[in-house]
Amino acid sequence: MLEGNTDEIRMEIHSQFVEQHEYWENRRGKNWIAKITGLDTTYGYKREFLKSVKAGTKKVFQLEDFHIGEIYEIGSIYTGGGLKRINVKDTFECAEITETHVVLRCVSQDEVIRRLGEKNTDIVARNLVIIQ
Repeated sequence: MLEGNTDEIRMEIHSQFVEQHEYWENRRGKNWIAKITGLDTTYGYKREFLKSVKAGTKKVFQLEDFHIGEIYEIGSIYTGGGLKRINVKDTFECAEITETHVVLRCVSQDEVIRRLGEKNTDIVARNLVIIQ
């Protein structure tokens, strides 16, 4: 796992919105959550990036985009001083949605490949995901 990752992420729910996690970079950063839908020969994973909106000064996601059992990639890239470094980029399963939080638990790349491999038997894609 990359620096900054955690076994569990709890993101607060406000009405129909989910707030970004506090570890994300807010200045000169690019943050994303993408639902992983399969394996891809070019990018490793097929992704559907969740759309975010601004609520005041905060970036939020739609609660309806989170589903228990689905796997998501979460990333935060900070670009400053001519350097580009990834603070966090890993895969999480939506484990729980409570009245107040969306709970995501880290899943290993091997587990993601095992689960997606049942739907996609492309050996090239599996190899690409493993070596990234």
